[in-house]
Amino acid sequence: MAITKTKFINYSRCPRYVALDDLKEEILTKDVTLEEYQKEEDEEKVKELLGIMLEETSNVVDEQLEVMLPYYNEIEILAGKLAPKYFNGTFKYAYNTQDQESFDCKINGIRYICYTDIYNEVDDHFNIIEVKATTSKKFLNINYGEDGYESIFYKKDGIYYPLEDLGINLKPKYYNCRNKLFDKLDPVGHYVYDLAVQRYIIENDLKQTNRSSQINKIKYYLAVLNADYVFDGKYEKGIPSYETNDGNDIVTYFDLTSITKDYMDIIDIDRDKVERYIRQLDSSRCPIGVYCENKRTTKCGYLKMCWDILPEKNSILTYLDNHHGFKDGDIKYNVYDLINEGMTSMLDVPDNYLNRKKNLIQKQVVKTHMPYFNKSKIIDGIKQITYPTYHLDFETFPCPLPRFKGEKPYTQSVFQFSLHIEKERGVCDKFKDHYGYLAKDQLDHREELIKELLKHIGQEGTVLVYNESFEKTRLKELADIFIKQQNDLLKVRDRIFDLMNIVKTKSKLYEELGYSKEEASLFNYYHEDMQGSFSIKKILPLFSNLSYKNMEIANGVQALVTYAKFKQMDKVEYEYKYQKLVEYCQQDTWAMFEILKGINESVK
Repeated sequence: MAITKTKFINYSRCPRYVALDDLKEEILTKDVTLEEYQKEEDEEKVKELLGIMLEETSNVVDEQLEVMLPYYNEIEILAGKLAPKYFNGTFKYAYNTQDQESFDCKINGIRYICYTDIYNEVDDHFNIIEVKATTSKKFLNINYGEDGYESIFYKKDGIYYPLEDLGINLKPKYYNCRNKLFDKLDPVGHYVYDLAVQRYIIENDLKQTNRSSQINKIKYYLAVLNADYVFDGKYEKGIPSYETNDGNDIVTYFDLTSITKDYMDIIDIDRDKVERYIRQLDSSRCPIGVYCENKRTTKCGYLKMCWDILPEKNSILTYLDNHHGFKDGDIKYNVYDLINEGMTSMLDVPDNYLNRKKNLIQKQVVKTHMPYFNKSKIIDGIKQITYPTYHLDFETFPCPLPRFKGEKPYTQSVFQFSLHIEKERGVCDKFKDHYGYLAKDQLDHREELIKELLKHIGQEGTVLVYNESFEKTRLKELADIFIKQQNDLLKVRDRIFDLMNIVKTKSKLYEELGYSKEEASLFNYYHEDMQGSFSIKKILPLFSNLSYKNMEIANGVQALVTYAKFKQMDKVEYEYKYQKLVEYCQQDTWAMFEILKGINESVK
């Protein structure tokens, strides 16, 4: 075995991780098999993809690996194919790890190893290009200008460079923004740290093989998806062609050579820390913190073992906006500081620490087991809904690589809708008043879906959704692509009302209805079973007996995987899974009807 790049990142989290991994120092110098390395890397890639696509961080299972990994591999191959447009020399890249260039070194008796996604050899030096399935938007959104619109990266000859590399006169704020790249827990810094660990292993390999003279000649790049790329709809043999002639390729490259150079001392300190953890193998509890990366794709694999100190229900982390901390006068406490001091439950936190009114209400609800209602706001919110009411939900496939004309990387490509029509208040049949559409395969059925949707949504009445930003954005995207239906789609969009406005709130709406700014911003309803979440799956059981528990397809990941596997199914399995996907989407719109009905009854 050896310490891979992924293991290095995980081992540097805290002292306990290494011990829980049951590591023995004597096996660290042994070889790691390609199969072990490949599986470890593949799981990390798929977790990253699912996090970007759905913001869900469940443990990766074989079915998800089977469906999602080919997309990641295709991104790597695309990056390799496009690289000659920007780099000279020869290139080495492949689907399989065994065909990639590798580097390893031994420090204090421990072996460190990494494989490169793209190895670019040019004369007497080489370039390292690491491919990530994220988009350029994350990097370019690090802005330092006074107006917040000047990125710390600038594109030159098709490659983005930090401004400091281009001799540009920098403002003081630039360096504050640049520091994000040196925070491995930051959404962007995470990728840069990954590349820096790779550089550290490569440089030590070169030193140990008497190639130190090459170190200052090597350049290090990240290849990511171009967030501004729009697919023109051209296919070759049924496969999307992403070749362009305008310089706006689907993959873009960031030169992080100078940034990763400044990282080397940091990585060396982390390496020393990792080796200390290995020597100690201390499995005793250590403080939990941001480095556990809860609710992120990069979360610690042993998080559940360490976080068992938190109660299953209504822990301190269910306080809304807990990431802003808590105050006692002028003293501010980080939520993890309080947890590590023993304040694990909502009820453990003193009232004088709760400087947000919503947190005081949450605590009172948990303490008394009595839900909080702002009856007046709820009634006024319900009055905004007109009939017939169209309960609408979309299912989408946010493919890393755009599939159809007009789409960008990670466009939420609509393949299904569900619609329940409530003719008048409380009058709706789950089956007779349901209409829907589900694409029969993974070809482009968007226009057919649009026509079916517009056929059933009349000219009057509210279009009700749960979390309006999602459906509104999808309708706008479709309207921009399908010009013939543009006006009709935008009219549907203008009639959308968010059911969450009634349960949670919408400050602008309630201020317009005459409520004070403070009351308008405060939630309208809270129940102890919500545990800080206003998701439809938390709200539904409070107003209905309806449940997702026994459904074969019960969440977004399962729906996405099922749709993606249509082409692999035989006829019997396809028809069965197709129906289960229809039932899942139907459940979402019927859930909205049930919630609205339950809310109406609760405020009578």
